[in-house]
Amino acid sequence: MKKLVLILLLLITAGVYCNAKEETLKMNQNYLFFNVVRCNLGQEELQAQDVIELEAKTGINVALYSLTLHPEGYPAARKAEILLESYRRFAKALEGSNVKAGVLIQSILGHWPRVDKNEESWTRTVNIEGNPVRFCPLDADYRKYIFNTFAALAKEKPCFFLGDDDIRSFSPKAECFCALHTAEFNRRTGHNFSPEEYRLAVRASRPGDEVFTAYEKLRQDTVNGVASLIREAIDSVDPSIPAGSCMPGWEMRFNGDTARAFAGKDQKPLMRIASGLYMESTLLNLPNNHLKSMALRSFWKDIPVVLDEADTFPHSLFSKSARSMHQKLCSGIFAGVNGAKLWLVNAHSYGMPVNRKYTQVLEKYRGFYSALASELQESVPEGVHIPCHRNFPNWHPTDPVTEGITPAETWSESMLGIYGIPFDAALDLSQPGIYALSGAESVTRFTDAELTQLLKGKLLVDGPAAVKLTERGFAQHTGVKADFVPFKFNREVSADGKRNYFISSTPMIPRLTLTDKSAEILTNLCYAAHTCATELETVAPGTVLFRNSLRGTVCTAAFHKSVYTGCQRDTRKVWLIRILEKLNGKSLDCVAAENQPLMLLQRRAADGRRIYGLFNLGFDPLETIKLRHPGAVQSIKQMVPDGTWKELSFEQKGDILSLNSSLECSEAAVLSIR
Repeated sequence: MKKLVLILLLLITAGVYCNAKEETLKMNQNYLFFNVVRCNLGQEELQAQDVIELEAKTGINVALYSLTLHPEGYPAARKAEILLESYRRFAKALEGSNVKAGVLIQSILGHWPRVDKNEESWTRTVNIEGNPVRFCPLDADYRKYIFNTFAALAKEKPCFFLGDDDIRSFSPKAECFCALHTAEFNRRTGHNFSPEEYRLAVRASRPGDEVFTAYEKLRQDTVNGVASLIREAIDSVDPSIPAGSCMPGWEMRFNGDTARAFAGKDQKPLMRIASGLYMESTLLNLPNNHLKSMALRSFWKDIPVVLDEADTFPHSLFSKSARSMHQKLCSGIFAGVNGAKLWLVNAHSYGMPVNRKYTQVLEKYRGFYSALASELQESVPEGVHIPCHRNFPNWHPTDPVTEGITPAETWSESMLGIYGIPFDAALDLSQPGIYALSGAESVTRFTDAELTQLLKGKLLVDGPAAVKLTERGFAQHTGVKADFVPFKFNREVSADGKRNYFISSTPMIPRLTLTDKSAEILTNLCYAAHTCATELETVAPGTVLFRNSLRGTVCTAAFHKSVYTGCQRDTRKVWLIRILEKLNGKSLDCVAAENQPLMLLQRRAADGRRIYGLFNLGFDPLETIKLRHPGAVQSIKQMVPDGTWKELSFEQKGDILSLNSSLECSEAAVLSIR
């Protein structure tokens, strides 16, 4: 029955995205691709042939024509007319094909300050520094321009409007403190600020106070108001045309409302999350990106269609390899997204073809993404839980990096995610399993009640998190008092003295003192007079396990990732697995047996199977995939590029599985183990 309901929900969701002629956008079964096409004046037929070719090879049948509609020149309507005519030519060139033309609203407010010499005399936005930037969307004449532009575009019957992330309140610094916004703020609050006084009041405000709260609400209403105005213009022509939004990087907490404003009456909202991973210089940032994607998808679980930001910006192999684009698409599906927004795949940009390796990868894996999304549809993520918070810190206009749904530091980014230990993002703190806090900020996010809930279960904390828990009065529940005090050590040794883990002194490692004699010391921090010394001085506990009065089990590690090269060592992986299994009370379900960078993701299917995603984040290939998997295994299958399962031969010696499959640098593999 549950499966039937889910199938019906997917059919309903897919059916919502239709144009006035009721031509349903191909959902590609369970996964929706939008491919963005650059507006090249005079080259519309070439661009159309590109996407027709792409559809024949990959099945991607939605081409969003990228229109930079923010006002430029005088009159601004002239630019809009030129772009509208180009869209008409592009859409006409697609007639008779399987490809449907839509519109990417690449800009309507504009990503950056205006630099044109001839411009409309509309009200300019004023940023937090007091500088004029873009045009203000509260200006009546500007609003007419927006309405008229989208009403004209709607008459062309595009299959979809996708608002890009310039529909936001920063460019790149916070806005808006113009006379119009000041008047609206005063009307709402009863203040009598001048624009300068309003700007300075917001600069001095703090989250939760009256000025900041009112500013936040006006900021959100301004952004959502632009989406509503565009929706109103579309509805004036054809209410059946669907639309969605792209989440800006610093406005994650209310973009679902923006998506709903775009969607219109009786339509399901669609949103692209802010999960871009551009200009790659390492593969080791994928775990952090996956954690963020999973947290955002969980945060907006009521949005039925969520797209991955799989863009290859700036659309070349200099920015992102085709291989790692596929890897990111796979990790996004494991995070729960059910679509992706691509940029310029199989297109031309400034007269040159965008590298066709992107096309080749998507052609090779045609059917794979939909099949993977279908397999994971009813599955549950498993692994070490990284606690994330729905009430994550507000973006303060004077410090735009403060908003983040994931903590600034996590166990996943440089340890779990490269050691091949499954992890996930947890907004629900009541799930069974191990939770892991790293860094002071991961503790300050939570209330005392929430921390108590975590301490009732299985909890791993690192040194800085332990210090913050001590300061909050929880030492009685962790079994240790953690303080940042000067002390010297240069070894971490297991309590039985048989294992030596590399470590070095750093101010980020606190000194642990037991608060309860029943606490079990797993490792000690020690001091050796020189590298050849055989006698060690025990300085302080290094890792402590404690079963508290709340019936929880807490493992406190003085260790912190700031230890130079401390994370990227074979011995530290052994240490982490040992303390996790001590905390868990049993072996972990599955970990990578290789000592090279691997991200391993784990989900439990409804029929009891485990589905794993393996991501090679190192430069060396794996000739054979080896996993440490306790218990007998009946069968192992691997999903092949066409989306079907292939039985894999394997050898099991003890708890080590050796699979007859390889994994190249930056490649992904999906396994089903029963």
